[in-house]
Amino acid sequence: MRTIVNSSHDPFYNQAFEEFVFQTFPEDDLFFLWQNSPAVVVGCYQNICREVSVPALRRLGIPIVRRSSGGGTVYHDLGNVNYTFLVKRDGPVDYDRCLMPMVEALNAIGVPARKNRSCDIAIGEQKISGSAQRVSGGRILQHGTLLFQSDLTALDQITTHHKNDCIQSKGIASAICPVTNIRAHLTQDMTLDAFQARLLAQLVPMDAQPLTLTAAQEEAVRRLRDEKYRSWAWTWGKTPAFQYEKEGLFAGVPIRVTYAAKKGILSDVSVDCAALDSKDAARLLEGARLDPEGLAAVCHTLAGEQGDMLLEYLL
Repeated sequence: MRTIVNSSHDPFYNQAFEEFVFQTFPEDDLFFLWQNSPAVVVGCYQNICREVSVPALRRLGIPIVRRSSGGGTVYHDLGNVNYTFLVKRDGPVDYDRCLMPMVEALNAIGVPARKNRSCDIAIGEQKISGSAQRVSGGRILQHGTLLFQSDLTALDQITTHHKNDCIQSKGIASAICPVTNIRAHLTQDMTLDAFQARLLAQLVPMDAQPLTLTAAQEEAVRRLRDEKYRSWAWTWGKTPAFQYEKEGLFAGVPIRVTYAAKKGILSDVSVDCAALDSKDAARLLEGARLDPEGLAAVCHTLAGEQGDMLLEYLL
């Protein structure tokens, strides 16, 4: 087992980094740690609009990143540590192959962790880590979170209390579990940097030479980041088909919005509200992309200063 250095906190770059390393070093078993600045990371097969409040994240400036593995939606910040195993597949796909070494490493550095459910790690009944897998070309990519000193209030508000029940979709929904931070359960306190160093020492032999990317390889990661992970086609175009319906009050009068979406494109749009030109709204939204910035622009065209409020009824 070797490690590879990634000091980036860019959530889009880090997804591209994982994919690039997975494809570029097929003969090496690798384990590495990495961190994202605040971001929401959704599973490959999930409906973003059902999992989080997109308008709220837009106001907060928190990006949404779609990863290449399945599983549920997670909130990352710099109090969370992410880990990745890249290993050869030598039998049936099994989370325990990577999960149990992680549990044992956590135990060895004083974290009272245990496996919980098929792919989670918990302290007691509270989750500290979720994981997901991708299998390709005889290789397994397994990655997960480690809540060390994350903002659990933000995590709870962003990924738990903003589930959208206006959507009917076959996309995979996230499970809701009570969570806790690792640091609160240590008998001897340690900093996040010390935690990462001690964890890495448990999982990678001290004499294993770390891999580093060349300048050309780093440029290839940046290109993959920009062409795939920052693209509308990957983030929104992969949204599972769904039906949407929402009612409420807009500008003091009732509003009802319905539409269908397939491959990220809106159709059969209906906006019923006396405060708006409903025909113009349907015309502007029919065939529009499922895209927060593009839809926000349409909303401001239709409702002026109340455009952000209108956006709440579209996503």
